[in-house]
Amino acid sequence: MAEITYTTSGSAVFTESFALDLYAGTPTDDTDWLTSYPGALTSFAARQTDGTNTLGLKLVCGKFTTVLANDETVTLTGGATKIIAVLVGATSVANAGVDLKNITAGVAQFTVVGAPGANVTAWMIVA
Repeated sequence: MAEITYTTSGSAVFTESFALDLYAGTPTDDTDWLTSYPGALTSFAARQTDGTNTLGLKLVCGKFTTVLANDETVTLTGGATKIIAVLVGATSVANAGVDLKNITAGVAQFTVVGAPGANVTAWMIVA
């Protein structure tokens, strides 16, 4: 899967710490097992409506290394274009005022209450 690019709508900068593929069985890019199956599997293949193979899920962990503004968004492009779930949090009381407001396809929007600091952690499941 291609590298994921994160773009924010304001002053915050999102820095990915790591991204893990989430799958069971054969890795998402591995099709070698198809050659050993006696018969056609076309009707069982996971496909998107445009006929291409589906993207695998990833668990992404990262930090907003600068302060988030209220209603600021982060948009994913490249190796992931859909956000399935987001969890945000921080270890300091000052950063406790950041919550997820909305997810629309590849865009997550955040609500900020008070004056949060930098280094708010975000966990995302993306596709």
